[in-house]
Amino acid sequence: MNDDLILGIETNEQVLVGWVFLKDIDYAHGRASIGILLSSEARGQGYGQIAMEQMIDLGFKQLRLNKIYLTTRGLNEQAIALYKKIGFVTEGILRNHAYVEGKYVDTYFMGILASEWNR
Repeated sequence: MNDDLILGIETNEQVLVGWVFLKDIDYAHGRASIGILLSSEARGQGYGQIAMEQMIDLGFKQLRLNKIYLTTRGLNEQAIALYKKIGFVTEGILRNHAYVEGKYVDTYFMGILASEWNR
């Protein structure tokens, strides 16, 4: 059975600035996909990293997942840098996989294993 878990991201002033989610949680295989949506005003302020790390921690420690993975477009360099900083590894690149603003772009498949998570 696959499930989803969605949590809101708030500032210290309790203003909702986005969402972080685990989707397609597959307990039989110990994996889930992670994603994040942040308002444009909240980007670059650290909310994304904190929310992703908290959700990954929850996935590995409470849900006992073995792997958390994501996909992102290759042109999203800021997101890729954040994911690598958190510990995600590029597992594959789907070449010319998406059509964005008149051109084809690569899609990165990235993952992190419970054994790699040391927080």
